[in-house]
Amino acid sequence: MSRIGIMGGGWLGLAVAEKAMERNHSIKVSTTHKEKSTLLKKKGFDAAVVEVSEFDINGEIDFFNDVKLLIISIPPGLRKNPDRNYIAVIEQIINKIELTGIEKVIFTSSTSVYGNQAEIITEESELLGTTDAARQIIAVEKKLLEHKQFESCILRLGGLVGPNRHPIFTLSGKKNIPNPLSPINFIHQQDAVSIILHIIENWQGNQVYNAVTPFHPARIDYYSEMAKIAALEAPAFEKSGIVRGIVSTNKVRKDLNFKFLVKNLLILN
Repeated sequence: MSRIGIMGGGWLGLAVAEKAMERNHSIKVSTTHKEKSTLLKKKGFDAAVVEVSEFDINGEIDFFNDVKLLIISIPPGLRKNPDRNYIAVIEQIINKIELTGIEKVIFTSSTSVYGNQAEIITEESELLGTTDAARQIIAVEKKLLEHKQFESCILRLGGLVGPNRHPIFTLSGKKNIPNPLSPINFIHQQDAVSIILHIIENWQGNQVYNAVTPFHPARIDYYSEMAKIAALEAPAFEKSGIVRGIVSTNKVRKDLNFKFLVKNLLILN
């Protein structure tokens, strides 16, 4: 089976690596920390330290050798570094893809590219994201999909929740949270991982897929219930605000015959 490289062995990338290995895929994982690389190797992973900046790639760059499919799971990181040029970072990776002959790319994008539009949002909806991160992600998607040397699959992930990760822990007790009636567009880590594996094993060329659990209660209702489950103070919402659209996942369910594993997101892990 073709070798799969995962750029970014973080919360999502490592979970993909673990499940892919269980399914007998040959996996390589990159991380930016030597200590984490050592831990990954002890767990049986082929791990490499690779650091990508706007200007170059440093570290164990033979990571890219003999990879046929590359998963790019590197977030923009603009909250910590607002001046970061995420487009240039991905361009450095694209240069390596060109040089090493990688044939397929999966890019973990975000539903933030759709912005605040209402109604049902499909893969054909306009890309109206206005934040700096969303604008840069939109540009990256375009570069990948228009490249002639390799095929790309863009996976627009909803808000990720799962083990040790849920927004209720940061929202608890906060006041004046906006948009109380907007539906949530989240996805559990388990389903995000499973969709990525479905794409790998049922490759269909250049594609764009939304990845959002078909569970869309209003934010105020959802976070009030999650606060009870977590035994935390509920956040207080504004009286009104924008009502964003529901992100449809009909395409991923139809094209990949995908069935969501976690259908009710009223859980902490």
